[in-house]
Amino acid sequence: AFAIDDSPDGWADPMRIAHPSGQEGDVFGAAIAMSGDALWIGAPVTRGLETGITYSFSEQGLSEFRFTEDETNNEDSFGHRIVAAEGLVAITASGLDHQAGGVFLYEKTSEGQWDHTQTLVSPPDQMGAVLGEELRCQEDGAIEVFECTDVELYAYVPTSLLTAPEDARGVRANDNWGWTDPDTDREYAIVGRNDGTSFIDITDPMNPVLIGDLPKTPRTPRSQLWRDIKTFKNHAYVVADGAGAHGMQIFDLTRLRDVPDPPMKFEPDVLYRGVENNVVESSHNVIINEDTGFAYLTSRGCSGLHMIDINDPQNPEFVGCSEPGSTHDAQCVIYHGTDDNFTGREICLRMSGNRFQISDVTDKSNPVELANASHPNPAYMHQGWLTEDHRYFIMDDESDVIAGNVETTRTLVWNLDDLEDPVLAKEFFGSLPASAHNLYVKGDLTYQANYNYGLHILDVSDPLNPVEVGMFDTSPYRTGAGFGGAWSTYPFFDSGTIIVTSMQEGLFMLKKRVRPIS
Repeated sequence: AFAIDDSPDGWADPMRIAHPSGQEGDVFGAAIAMSGDALWIGAPVTRGLETGITYSFSEQGLSEFRFTEDETNNEDSFGHRIVAAEGLVAITASGLDHQAGGVFLYEKTSEGQWDHTQTLVSPPDQMGAVLGEELRCQEDGAIEVFECTDVELYAYVPTSLLTAPEDARGVRANDNWGWTDPDTDREYAIVGRNDGTSFIDITDPMNPVLIGDLPKTPRTPRSQLWRDIKTFKNHAYVVADGAGAHGMQIFDLTRLRDVPDPPMKFEPDVLYRGVENNVVESSHNVIINEDTGFAYLTSRGCSGLHMIDINDPQNPEFVGCSEPGSTHDAQCVIYHGTDDNFTGREICLRMSGNRFQISDVTDKSNPVELANASHPNPAYMHQGWLTEDHRYFIMDDESDVIAGNVETTRTLVWNLDDLEDPVLAKEFFGSLPASAHNLYVKGDLTYQANYNYGLHILDVSDPLNPVEVGMFDTSPYRTGAGFGGAWSTYPFFDSGTIIVTSMQEGLFMLKKRVRPIS
């Protein structure tokens, strides 16, 4: 910062006011204000996990003002803006609570000291919850503000109700998965957030109950956009990306049975961090083959897949890396499709942006790449799922509408009659310009979480001729291509309940309407 004096003789040479430490990323001088004889200068800091600092320069000397949290956030930006009056200073922290923001008030005491007297924050942003009754899609194609076609709404839980009230500001949802308790048949939605994981009993889907919260790994960045969850042998496996040394949390889901006063804050039973020469910190996805008891992480530690034996759920064992190439997401199965050469083999189908790769990982010490395919105009081949007969692989491209490659959602159908030579057999174009994210296949239906346009359901009984048969827009105030709204869906509950997590909105419990045969 520079101080320039306007004297009768003209502008004087500037006086330079420097940051006391002068480290890269301090952003010293981002905000300046005067209160009496005190000059306040903000350094909101873009370095590491620091929250930001504001300095006061006066005749009494230099003072530093910070705020502390149990968990810091590298984007709190304390000192981003400063407003001052006589005896009162307001300092913003625009990144507080996952970018929800806040204002810290300081008042000057009679002894000349500045005390933090109040923090001003807005309430959590949310739409109103929908609970207690099933709402049917009307003839005008809507349920309240949500557009729909042949999909009913059991319940809607906003993001502010996915965790305890004191933790709710700025919470965003991401991935989800489901678990059915084999002893009680109770159904649970497992919901990823930017700061942890929620466990919600949806056995009565019109009256969901928040049972507990598994926070993120301590001392990792407070706001984590990506979280991914799968289940095996009554345990949940949770990873996060852009999350520092998060590792993979392993949580015994049977602990949800007898929670005396929900919601309870849990700790993981195990935190898996890999091995010395293949450490697991941030991982984008976890894939589990329930038929073999192996988990696969899309981890920076392996260029392909980080492979873990989880047959003893609380004693995971690293068994190797699948090579070559990076992996964004995958599905791993015991193959029973039309290519007899690989029947009974453990096959992983991997997406990595512009490539579709198929690997035989039966021998963990010697994984074999079978195919490395693409097509003429990929933007980002993101994720996909096999049809139940393993003959076709249904895939989405996350970025092709954004990139202008296509005008509406494109679903790719790959023929796998020859696993060593997959063929793009069909490109199906949806009715809306939605960016696609996660999709899953159950029976003859594909359930797609299509960001700003919500859940879309395709009938793929004839995989080469998909038909749109349902939709529910979870993000009624957002349109166009982009990364908001529906992140993921889980359609595998025996009850028929479909859950969808929508980033800004929260958790939806839905049901596909069955049309009578005419």
